[in-house]
Amino acid sequence: MHTVKLFTSPPRPYPYILINVIHPRFSFLKYAEEVIIDSGIEIFRDPNVKEYSKNHISRLLRVYAKVRQRVHNKPVYVTVPDYCDDYHPRNLWINEQHTNIERTVDNVLKYTEKYDWIPWLIPIQGWNKNPESVLRCINLYKKYGIIDKFNYFAVGNLCVEPDIEIAYKTISLVRKELPDKKIHVFGLKLNALKKVFFMIDSFDSMAWTRPVDDSLNANYSCKTKEERLRFFERWLEKYNAIIRNETLDSFL
Repeated sequence: MHTVKLFTSPPRPYPYILINVIHPRFSFLKYAEEVIIDSGIEIFRDPNVKEYSKNHISRLLRVYAKVRQRVHNKPVYVTVPDYCDDYHPRNLWINEQHTNIERTVDNVLKYTEKYDWIPWLIPIQGWNKNPESVLRCINLYKKYGIIDKFNYFAVGNLCVEPDIEIAYKTISLVRKELPDKKIHVFGLKLNALKKVFFMIDSFDSMAWTRPVDDSLNANYSCKTKEERLRFFERWLEKYNAIIRNETLDSFL
């Protein structure tokens, strides 16, 4: 039976935890069944920031060590620092030949070799609103043996993409190229999940911090502990409804 794991930073005990490496929260890790540590890519929301800090990889390794101490033998994946194109298109390109994709591949080659004991989650980057561009990234990974070496890959160019068709086409291309790999999607929108359900293994979201529908009687992000719990549970209801419906449909 196929299911899709949701990773998030929850307001209560929850099995699939997303750790923000810039502002890590270690609450509820003792309940975790699996953990993903993100790359800290949100620093590039600031258009003036074009590179990770010199101590960024050290930060990733420290956070990994702290998480590992708390979850013992449960799976923990660390995202290789990647470069996005969706916050500010072309802002992280060096030139036409060395774009955010090549910069991401450079990091993957460097860090997976230097820190080969880390359970890396390999980001697949692309260009803004250009589904076919992920093939450029995948082909480079094939060229350098990354596809053969790793099993868990994460689509990283859809975090702020509202267009369901772009998300669908991008993920379809990745799944076609990587039929036997685990695929995660960073920042997948809930309304896109139904369409890509059978093509992915996991995704992450913090969208529950905003009201998912009118039943919450709110038009603002949650602020109090009570609001965080209420917003989270309602968002999970929506997520679980998609999971149940898709799983049921698979038997029809």
